Amino acid sequence: MRRPDGFDRRTDEPVEAPADADDAAGGSSLEALRRRRDAALRAIAAHETAATPRRSVEREREPEREPRRWALSAYADLDDGADAAPATDGPEPAPLPDEERGSLAQRVDRAWREAQREQRRLDREEARETRREAKEAKRARVRRERAEVRRFTAARRSQVRAALLTGGGLALALLLLVGLVWSPLMAVREVRVQGVERLDAAVVQEALGDAMGEPIATVTEEGVAQRLSTIPQIESFRVDVVPPSTVIVHVVERRPVAIVPTASGEAVIDAAGVALGPVDESTAMLPRLDGVELGSAEFEAIAAMLVAVPTSVLEATATISAPTESDIRLSLTSGQTVLWGGADESRLKADVVAALLATQDPAVAVVLDVRAPEHSVVRGS
Repeated sequence: MRRPDGFDRRTDEPVEAPADADDAAGGSSLEALRRRRDAALRAIAAHETAATPRRSVEREREPEREPRRWALSAYADLDDGADAAPATDGPEPAPLPDEERGSLAQRVDRAWREAQREQRRLDREEARETRREAKEAKRARVRRERAEVRRFTAARRSQVRAALLTGGGLALALLLLVGLVWSPLMAVREVRVQGVERLDAAVVQEALGDAMGEPIATVTEEGVAQRLSTIPQIESFRVDVVPPSTVIVHVVERRPVAIVPTASGEAVIDAAGVALGPVDESTAMLPRLDGVELGSAEFEAIAAMLVAVPTSVLEATATISAPTESDIRLSLTSGQTVLWGGADESRLKADVVAALLATQDPAVAVVLDVRAPEHSVVRGS
């Protein structure tokens, strides 16, 4: 840092006399001191203005230093000389303000400190402005980055939005459906029975009576099967649910084919050997099994034959016996006998028997041998 003019002199060196006429006439006058002070202050201000950027960088790199004070004691001698000047006869001068009191060195030191404070204030304001601009730049960068992210993910966000809307719609529809299904409006209030011939429909409706009032969505074939398991006449069934409150049960009845003796009397059975109940008027014409045990091999052969034989032949048969599974014999109500043989070709044998009975006199006891249905034989008893 270059010192202003007049500051290179040591304080113990004598001050040279001014060269101009005014200084020669009154070198210790107050006006000369003031001009010299103003020149020094201007030089200091110019030097501070030029050195401000460099001091900002050095202040960041180096620790804070004590402000350097200038040795301006040379001006103190001048101030002392000015103060010691002989008084004139003119009026007494007005007192100087506080900032102009004291020696020139003190006033310059005060000006230096004021300049330092002002510079520090400016540096703080500049730092605050720099931080504010940095924050604004960061916010702008974040906004741009978010805008770019939104632009590149717009399609994906549209797909996610569509998926969420679709899922929400389906969930809402499902909730509405569940609420409607479990509401009293969708409860069972009517049970219809179709397909019954020998079985009374009221029996089926009574068995399904506990399903009345339940939500129609809870009616399943498993539940219906459990309720109808107590009715042996039903071989199979199908359930149709007709919203809002109707259940239709399609029943397939078991076909009674024979009468067997039991401990409680005679009972009607189907081809599977299931007891369908006692004999009534509709089943009294069925043939009776003679000496055949249910579940035996002979019964299995007779059951296969009974499934293939039409109802007209069964009603014309009084008893059925089977010494062996390949020797089935039918005793007709007319007194005629049919040698059936095994259960094979039962359908063809039934057709042959029906044709032979149509050509024979029922009053004549004959034996119809259809063990070989293509070569049937009719002989007298």
